[in-house]
Amino acid sequence: MKQVNIVGLGEVVLDWVAEVPHFPKPDEKIDALSENYFPGGVTANFLVALARLEGRCRFIGAVGDDPYGELLIDDFLKENIDTSYVVRKRNKKTPVNFIFVAKGEKSIIQSPHMQTTKLDIEELKESSIVDSKLLHTTIIHQELTEKALEIAKNNGVKISIDLESQIALRGWDKLKSILLKADVLLPNKEGAKLLTNSNTPQKAAKILVKKGIPVVIITLGKNGALITTNNYQKKIPAYPIENLVDTTAAGDTFNGAFSLAYWMKGWDLEKSCTFANAAASLKIQKLGARTGMPNIQEIYDFLKKNEDNFF
Repeated sequence: MKQVNIVGLGEVVLDWVAEVPHFPKPDEKIDALSENYFPGGVTANFLVALARLEGRCRFIGAVGDDPYGELLIDDFLKENIDTSYVVRKRNKKTPVNFIFVAKGEKSIIQSPHMQTTKLDIEELKESSIVDSKLLHTTIIHQELTEKALEIAKNNGVKISIDLESQIALRGWDKLKSILLKADVLLPNKEGAKLLTNSNTPQKAAKILVKKGIPVVIITLGKNGALITTNNYQKKIPAYPIENLVDTTAAGDTFNGAFSLAYWMKGWDLEKSCTFANAAASLKIQKLGARTGMPNIQEIYDFLKKNEDNFF
C-alpha cells in the first residue's frame, strides 16, 4: 500500500466499443467500422487521467471474480494506481458497458452488474480514505457514498463529486445530504439541468451554489466548462479540435486534470479549468476511454501552442 493524495470511490468496467457510421434506428442492422474493448468506468477513468499526470491515487471499489476483473486490476497496476482496497466479489460478474461511437459522439449502455458488483458497507475501510487529501466519487451506490463522505469529513479530507444525469434523476431531495458535503461539484450539463429543473447550465449552477455548494463546475462538451461560485460565474472555452474521434471519458479526463491542478498544484479555478480543457482536447482525438489521456508534458506542449497567457 502506498501513500496517496486522491482516492476515487466508484466504478470500474470493461468497455466494448463499436464505431458505427450512424446510430441505428429500431430494427435496423448496420455494419460496425471497428470493434474493441478497453478498460473504463467513470471513477476508474478519472484516476487514470490523474495517474498519467503524476498524481498519486487509489481506487476503492469491486470487480467480479472473473478474467475481466483481473484485466481491470492489472490495468490499474500498469497505471501505478493503488489497488489495495479493491475487492474481488465471489460469484459476481465484472460490469461490461456497450458503447457506440458515431462521428466522434457516443451512446453508452450501462451494465446492470454496476449495481450488484459493489462493495458492501462493511467492506469500506476507513484506512482507504483517511491518508488522502481528496475523495472523489459519483454517488452510484448511495449508502456506500454516504459512509465514505462521513469518513472523509471526520478526517479533514476534501470531497469532489461527479454528477451524471442518470444519478441526477434521483432528485435533489434524495441527493442533497451528499451534494451539500461537496467542496467541488462536477456535474455534466444534463445532470445539472435535471437536478435543478433548469433550462440552462448557467441557471442550474447558480441554483446549486445558492443551495450551499461552494464551487460548481459544469462540463459543457465542445463548449468548455462553466465555473460558478458565490462571487462569480465564468465560462472557460474549449479548444477547437478538428480530429474528433471519441468523446468517451472526456469529462473524466477533465475532472482528473482539474483535480490535480486545483487540489495538488494549488492553481486557481480558471487556470485549473484551462489545464483540464487541454487534457480533454487531447483525449478526444483517440478511440477508447483512456487511450488518448495525456501525460503532463503533452498538456504543456498543447498549451504552449494554444494558450498565450497560461505560463
